[in-house]
Amino acid sequence: MTLALITGGSGHAGAALQRELLNQGYKVRCIDFDKDHRAHEGLEVDLIEGDVTKKDTLWKIFEGVDVVFHTAAFICLDRRYKDLIRNVNVVGTENVCDVALQSGIKKMIHFSSVDAFNRFPIDQPLLEDKDLVKDKNAIPYDLSKADAQRVVLEYCNNGLEASIIHPVNIFGPYDYKVGLGTEGLLDLANGKTPRLPNWGYNYVDVRDLSKTAISAIEKGRNGQNYLVAGEYRSFIELGQMIGEVLGKDIVKGSIPGFLAYLLVPFSYINSVRNSKPSTRTLDTIHTGKTGNKLVPSTLARKELNHTPRPIMETVIDFVKFYSDRGLIKI
Repeated sequence: MTLALITGGSGHAGAALQRELLNQGYKVRCIDFDKDHRAHEGLEVDLIEGDVTKKDTLWKIFEGVDVVFHTAAFICLDRRYKDLIRNVNVVGTENVCDVALQSGIKKMIHFSSVDAFNRFPIDQPLLEDKDLVKDKNAIPYDLSKADAQRVVLEYCNNGLEASIIHPVNIFGPYDYKVGLGTEGLLDLANGKTPRLPNWGYNYVDVRDLSKTAISAIEKGRNGQNYLVAGEYRSFIELGQMIGEVLGKDIVKGSIPGFLAYLLVPFSYINSVRNSKPSTRTLDTIHTGKTGNKLVPSTLARKELNHTPRPIMETVIDFVKFYSDRGLIKI
């Protein structure tokens, strides 16, 4: 039986990935770095303590592993945390690549992000040959994902077998920790943001992403990157779809984009009180208003059999999962 290791197994992508791997007959091991086991409950998963930023903790974890899915990342758009972002996303990736190479891993699938690209102009199709972010003053998260990809490619040149996938905004069930993207959608579902700017994003179901990532084990080319997308929806459209499933009107209309900036200081104050990253920052706004409408994922569809489901199916499952967990008030 093939043993698959997931870094970041308790996160959104990792939680869905382990379920799909088990469904396909893999044995699954996850790095346990924070004792948060909600994503693993009821699953036959091997948990071993470790931390991608501490290379010495990884050697034992990689013993006997056939394939690695590197999903671990610190997704944060608060520049006060730029050092931690870089340590987890870049140094952590270098550690994983080095241990994987020296441990004789057969294949690694690196989870990058659509944000690793210089995505402008946003009205043109976003393809895999787009330049990676390199401006040192860019959003720290974006630069970290671009630099992490450069690390992976360097290791590919030195003998590591790896493919890279770039998900757009990940959407769907199993986000037990409630990451940045899911938190915004839960606020929307709970009527906390009834008026929104006329911005949007491309969304991919986390379960479709998982299937495509697993397909990359056999079908992904070494050193090749693949954009993995679904459907573009404005935030207003997505809110209307969520409201349709809930049977209530949760979106009241649009607001001018500049009004979004008024939330920044209040979010900052709240983050200081709670000792957590702010979820409404200048970088959050920049990311929200620069979503690419055209992400065809032609390469992933052709080579990895990426087949995204209709977004309404994801919306229905999203509402059910988070309602069942008490996070959407019906």
